Amino acid sequence: MLIPQGLTMPIDRRWLILTAVLIAGCSRPPEVQVAYEPPKPVSKDFAQLRSILNELPRTGEVALYEGLPSEFWEPQLRETEAKQKKTLGLHGYLFYDEQLAPEESDRKQLTALFTDARSFQRHRDVKVCGGYHPDYCVEWKNGDATTRALICLECAEVQFFARRGELYCDLSPEANQRLSRCLGAYRKNRPAATSRG
Repeated sequence: MLIPQGLTMPIDRRWLILTAVLIAGCSRPPEVQVAYEPPKPVSKDFAQLRSILNELPRTGEVALYEGLPSEFWEPQLRETEAKQKKTLGLHGYLFYDEQLAPEESDRKQLTALFTDARSFQRHRDVKVCGGYHPDYCVEWKNGDATTRALICLECAEVQFFARRGELYCDLSPEANQRLSRCLGAYRKNRPAATSRG
C-alpha cells in the first residue's frame, strides 16, 4: 500500500501485540527437566526366577504404585506430571507417591500370579512397544522383607527386585492379560492416554 507523502498511517498497537503473540505462540514449548536417577541394568538371568519367586511373601502387605506416563509415547505429559505431582523414585523409575491398596481378592490374584513360574518367560530383546516403562509397581512386604515387581503392560515385561536378587523377564501372554484387567481398576493419578496416531 502506497501512502501519499505527508500522510502518516497510524500503527495500531493491537496489531503489534497480535503479531508478537503469534510469533511467540509458534515457538517450541520450554522443556521441563525433572531430575531423577536413571535405572541401572537389571539381570536377565532367567535361572534366578525360582529363588526370587520363593522369596516373595505369600502373606503380609501388598501395595500398588502407579507409574507416570511413558517417556516414549508421552514425554511432555510425563515431565509435566513429574513436575506438578508428588512422585516416588523406585529403582530408577518414577511413580506417583500415592500408595494404592488393592482389594483383598486382587491381592490374592496378584500374589498367585507372581508366585507361579508359568506367568514368566525368558526376556526377548526385540519388541515393538516403545521400550520398557513400568505402568505399575506391586510391592509385597512381610516384616523387613520387601519384594517389588515393576510391570510394563505394553511390552509385557517385569523387573523384579528382591533381597536375593533381581530379574528382568517377560510376562506370559495370559499373565499380561490378567494383570491388565486387574491393575486397570487402579488407574487413579495418571491422565488418560493421548492418541498415538
